[in-house]
Amino acid sequence: MTATPDLRHYPFEPFSGDVPDELIGMVESDPISKVLLPDGRPCWLVLSYEHCRTLLTDPHFARLHIGRPDGGPRDLNMDGPAHTAVRRVGMRPFTARRIEDYRPLVQRLVDELIDDMIAGPCPADLVNTLVAPLPVRVICEVLGIPVADRQRFHDWIQTLNTMDAYGTDTASQARSELTAYLAGQLAAKRENPGPDLLSAWSASPHDLTDTELVELAIGVLLGGLEINTISAGLRALFQHPEQLAKLRAAPEKMLAATEEILRYTTVSSTFRVMIVTADTEVGGVTMRAGEYVMPFLPAGDRDPRVFPEPNVFDIDRVTTPSHLGLGHGPHFCLGGALGKLEVEVSIGTLVRRLPGLAPAVPLEEIRFRHDWWNCGIASFPVVW
Repeated sequence: MTATPDLRHYPFEPFSGDVPDELIGMVESDPISKVLLPDGRPCWLVLSYEHCRTLLTDPHFARLHIGRPDGGPRDLNMDGPAHTAVRRVGMRPFTARRIEDYRPLVQRLVDELIDDMIAGPCPADLVNTLVAPLPVRVICEVLGIPVADRQRFHDWIQTLNTMDAYGTDTASQARSELTAYLAGQLAAKRENPGPDLLSAWSASPHDLTDTELVELAIGVLLGGLEINTISAGLRALFQHPEQLAKLRAAPEKMLAATEEILRYTTVSSTFRVMIVTADTEVGGVTMRAGEYVMPFLPAGDRDPRVFPEPNVFDIDRVTTPSHLGLGHGPHFCLGGALGKLEVEVSIGTLVRRLPGLAPAVPLEEIRFRHDWWNCGIASFPVVW
């Protein structure tokens, strides 16, 4: 694919927390178009629900990290048999029953964080008090990280999740230290297993090496650091007070509300860039081997051919077929069920315990951060 001077640069506008109206219109009028990525590469931008799903399942499209020519360890970022082998092991502890077993843990951690928030000054920043610390605490508990080590663990995570550190010596050192630490924990769990993921992975029959198990742990760890869906969900509820009132009156709707939050909200204006592995056609558009392509899933979730009145936020919506909020196909979010549980418990508990919860600033003044890989709201002041 050669650069074309008249291609538009994508994103068309800075990310502000919503799927831009222009992209929503293009879902039907221009579902496949060519744009320039921020680094100047031409890329196919795919917006419709059907075509997004195609890209995530068709072997003609692959992640840019297809494999390691040096014969390195298999990991979750690969495609094909290497990915399947790792994912098969990774999925074992993420059964529906095991996820539900985590509910008391998540509820305890959410209550502790809300207790601390209430005891502090008001207004409070919901991001610093709940949204950011919760996933780290949950993943530490799930992986079985000792309490005494959690500050170090948190510091490594912060470094690896910051875009400014990408490719730096600081990030390289943080990953090396985290890798060595997890290798030590894996060995310790093998000698003295507990009810955690590292113990479960080390005890289950498989052909993964310890290095690959550590890579699996890092993949789950970084994939689970979603700091935006909770705050994005609350933002959507505050934007639609009639839906918030409906949820307050019927807390049992929280599970359905979580699904609608995942469908309706977005955490970024980009998605993983893929590569075309062989000449193929999608939606009547010919794509050549070696070209880049990016499915933008939040736009697919606004496709009116799939979701009636897709731009209406409705916690009573029946999302059939499934939304794309957690991906689709072989790379469907491994810890998605755990992430949904965190969103459900967090927002449900806030709504139940703090009936007067409200934004402390106009919603249009809330700013989004662009220095983290998973984006997110930079600060969300609230009162109660």
